[in-house]
Amino acid sequence: MTQRIIYWFRNDLRLNDNEALFKAVQAAPEIIPVYVFDPRQFEKTRLGFRRTSALRAQFIIDCVSDLRNRLRERGGDLLIRIGEPERIVPKMAEDYGAEYVYTSKEIGPEETIIESSLSKNLKTGNVDIKLFWMDTLVHAVDLPFAIAKLPSNFPDFYKSIKNNLIIKNALSEPESFTLPQELEAGTLPTLPILGIDPKEILAFRLKRIPYFSGETQAISAFDNFLETNNTTGKDEKIADALTDSRLSEWLSLGCLSARSIYNHIQAQSGTARTDILIQDLLKRDYFHWILLRYGPRIFKPSGIKHDFSTQWTSDIAILNSWINGETTHEEINAIMLKLRTDGFLTSEERRISADYLVNSLGVNWTLGAMYFESCLLDYEVSVNWGKWNNIAGVGEY
Repeated sequence: MTQRIIYWFRNDLRLNDNEALFKAVQAAPEIIPVYVFDPRQFEKTRLGFRRTSALRAQFIIDCVSDLRNRLRERGGDLLIRIGEPERIVPKMAEDYGAEYVYTSKEIGPEETIIESSLSKNLKTGNVDIKLFWMDTLVHAVDLPFAIAKLPSNFPDFYKSIKNNLIIKNALSEPESFTLPQELEAGTLPTLPILGIDPKEILAFRLKRIPYFSGETQAISAFDNFLETNNTTGKDEKIADALTDSRLSEWLSLGCLSARSIYNHIQAQSGTARTDILIQDLLKRDYFHWILLRYGPRIFKPSGIKHDFSTQWTSDIAILNSWINGETTHEEINAIMLKLRTDGFLTSEERRISADYLVNSLGVNWTLGAMYFESCLLDYEVSVNWGKWNNIAGVGEY
């Protein structure tokens, strides 16, 4: 039997329905959970803003803090490190004599490069890595078609899958954890330790912090959603229930799983709100499959369609007028200020502001996608970039 496994948390900051963690606990008597803050994620882009804004960075810190507390309540702990995970995790495996590293499978190009480098570095120490697909509602192997034959638009995808859903029940959280005695837990970083000035969070926004907390708050928010949905007694017309309910924020870091949401709302099926939420979970899946199929093409101005017919400007002054809410359009300005201060926009606000940048100002859509990546608390690579592809007319949706 394997004696010791390192569990590397990524965008799966939860104990409930965490298949990789569940199986790690079954496979070894000692589990070493670790989270690595990668400084590359907090650097400034060539456009002047951070890849991860101060507000979103604080969101991540708080979710990691909650995860550590939940592990400690069960006899475990969360080791926290700062650096490049593809270097740090293999060194930890060597130092602590781990035989395996378990972690979630990601599909973004940068994430998969890190996975490959990690695997290579682990092999020098004769340590194996096991990757688990956990981020989507439907598992990749349970799709009724190969990724290469993915339907070219969501309506066709939805039509082909809605009556063929294979979704397993959510897994319970492990009841307890056993750690080796010699571990150094490490300190949870603050924004300055990550090279971020807290003043980058606007002053009046700071007064509302803290309000993040990770899986604990995610469970509470979802319970409130279920209670509200069950007591309103009416079918609400919602453009995007997943986004507008803000459940997407907890999904983005894996504080909730798509499968948990689905399993719970099945008992309330038949209302417009829950039906829309299931459809939105499948839309989210579809964007993941789009990224898996097309890879880096999703990040290029020509997009998924490989369409070079439109020429956008990359004028930074025009882009900044949009970012700073200094356009001639008052509604757009208000939306952009809200994005900076709250890290949240409704689905309609996202559509309106993105459309204005691309189709009114004529700015290269990839610059807008980069800014949304920085600011949105619910940022997910496939969803964000897939939706911008669609706004620019170069997507498959």
